[in-house]
Amino acid sequence: MNKKSKFGLDVIDNEEKAQKIQNVFSSVATNYDLMNDLMSLGSHRIWKRRFLQVVKPRQSDIVLDIASGTGDIAINLARACKGINLTCLDANKEMLTIAEDRFIDSGIVENVNFIAKPIEKFKEANNYTLATIVFGFRNFTDQLTALENIYNSLKTGGKLVIMDFKSPSNEIIRELYEKYTDFIIPKIGKYIAGDESSYKYLSDSIKTYIKPNELSRLLERINFENVTYETLPGDIVTIHKGYKT
Repeated sequence: MNKKSKFGLDVIDNEEKAQKIQNVFSSVATNYDLMNDLMSLGSHRIWKRRFLQVVKPRQSDIVLDIASGTGDIAINLARACKGINLTCLDANKEMLTIAEDRFIDSGIVENVNFIAKPIEKFKEANNYTLATIVFGFRNFTDQLTALENIYNSLKTGGKLVIMDFKSPSNEIIRELYEKYTDFIIPKIGKYIAGDESSYKYLSDSIKTYIKPNELSRLLERINFENVTYETLPGDIVTIHKGYKT
């Protein structure tokens, strides 16, 4: 029997979800960075700065940046630690092409590798000291397989850091937030990127994403240890951290 998972508010076969996710990100790739600024009112830059503080990259790190997208986090890691070894992994070739162009434009061409493949099909053992995922985990077709592959790819002592959205805990704030993500974000997508449905999916994916404590339990189930998370100001983003020991 085919595995099923959530695609926005729907439950569909994993293979169908994988294709739909590809379609979404192929559609939004060109305007992805601009839309991030507009949708978050620039807050994503503050969140990503905090993410880098939590990651604490070292020049000796061998990094697997998963769901690398247009390379925003990867470029910041490269700038924070000159000469760091980076692999940018993303299932979507259009997004990854943009990432490659951004690295070239930034003058960063050494020690950077690009792999167009979903994490669910990524099989490398004990190669990396650090794995990062920013606003990508909720889009994985099979989160359990993804985490197993990440765990296996890390060296002993390696660290995984995940940043993604959450629903606000306060009921009134949550209602306001859902109205914004349900109605305003898709309209921004329609007028700026010419794509309302993809941004409706992105808002729905936040609404149906697992709770922070559920993600912690999932990490522990895969044998990650010293699992912790913090909720960033605004109560809509969390950063999870775990280690392979």
